Amino acid sequence: MTNDAVKTRNSLMIITVVLGIICMAAGFVFTDSILMWAVGIALGVLICIFRVLSMTRSLEKAAEMTPENAQNYGRAQYMLRYVITLAAAVFACYKGFADPVALIVGLVLLQPAVYICNFIMNRAEKN
Repeated sequence: MTNDAVKTRNSLMIITVVLGIICMAAGFVFTDSILMWAVGIALGVLICIFRVLSMTRSLEKAAEMTPENAQNYGRAQYMLRYVITLAAAVFACYKGFADPVALIVGLVLLQPAVYICNFIMNRAEKN
């Protein structure tokens, strides 16, 4: 893996964690069950980190394959990541130890993290 890919992966994980901490703090003001809110955000952030690590590992392996095999492998890994995400979310909500809204917020934090990471990296390139 190249240094740029490692930097991007690490930046995505750090930004996701920071956003999770911010959402956790903001949620403390709006929710009655602080512990369930914190567990939901934390679980969502952990799943996001798993998805980032899984994605980088999948891309490394797919780069060494033929185009057709890489495409099939990429699709299978994509579906596996989302099945694991769905299973973890359903399990946490079904057992009642995580706030479903907080879990969804935690799962969605990867998208703004990507935009923030892209913005920071573009600013760094210009300077």
